[in-house]
Amino acid sequence: MAQTVLFRDFEERDVDFIYRCKNDEKLNRLTVGQYHPFTYEEAVNWVHGCMGEHKSFRFWAVCTNDDEKRIVGWISLSKIDSINKSACMHSVLIGDEKYRDGLTWIECVLFLYEYVFEVLDYNRIYGLCLEDQTASRSMAIAMFETIEGVARQSVYKNNKFNNVIYSSLLKEEYFQHKQNGEYKLKKIISRIIKTNTEFKKHPVG
Repeated sequence: MAQTVLFRDFEERDVDFIYRCKNDEKLNRLTVGQYHPFTYEEAVNWVHGCMGEHKSFRFWAVCTNDDEKRIVGWISLSKIDSINKSACMHSVLIGDEKYRDGLTWIECVLFLYEYVFEVLDYNRIYGLCLEDQTASRSMAIAMFETIEGVARQSVYKNNKFNNVIYSSLLKEEYFQHKQNGEYKLKKIISRIIKTNTEFKKHPVG
């Protein structure tokens, strides 16, 4: 199956898209980071700051798989640690509603796994999400990440204190599951559906 999206460096033409996304309060409700509206100048500076390679972080524009390569979202790694061979899955955000069917999100996570474990040859990738963000939790479980713990009421957002879930995947686990064919799209979707069903039976709170 052909990929839904591609990944590239940020470009000047992406500023308008970033400006719209950064000012979309609804889009930012379930992210861990705090929301604040962006000025256009801030959007320009944000895009410039995301360009190229950096020692401790890396951003990619998620774009359409065609000649236009139009931006539809972004992904990033933070806390890239060359000594401990680990990196944090900092963001997977899809701003274009046409690409929020779940397939793009799966492709984004697989891309970050491949980059961390096969390009950087690191040992560990980890991430965090609000406990209420069941889509992110489902993805983590479906991708065989281990839930390491909960930081109780550690983020104040959406007018309440939120629990934050921490999860991780190790290189040996990644390659084992990949070799066993567990990262094929149909199998991932099946596991996500199963996990979502369990969440409905046992909702948060």
